Amino acid sequence: MKRTPSAEVTLEVLNPRGEIPASLVKGLSPRVSDLAGRTIGLFDNGKEGAEEFLIAIRDLLSAKFPTATFLHLRKLSVLQPDEALYNTAAQKCDAFVFAMGD
Repeated sequence: MKRTPSAEVTLEVLNPRGEIPASLVKGLSPRVSDLAGRTIGLFDNGKEGAEEFLIAIRDLLSAKFPTATFLHLRKLSVLQPDEALYNTAAQKCDAFVFAMGD
C-alpha cells in the first residue's frame, strides 16, 4: 500500500478562562516584633476545615498573648480574589494567619 504525504496541521490551544490581567505585586511587610496588644487577622480561604484550624491557632495565640485581639476574615469565594477583604485585613490587622482547608 502506497502512502501519500499528509498536509501539515496546526492547532491553536486557547485558555478557556480568557486573558487574565496581571496582578499588582507588592513586597512583604516587615515582621511584627511582638504580638502583644496587636490585632491578628485569622484569614480563612473558605474551604472545609480552615475555620477549625484557625480557632485552634487563636486559642494558642491568645494564651501566649492575652492582650492580642483577633479578627476572623473569610473569603466568600474559593476561586475569586476578594480585594475588599484584603484591604480590610491590611487596614485593621498588624499580622495575620492564613489557613487553607481540605
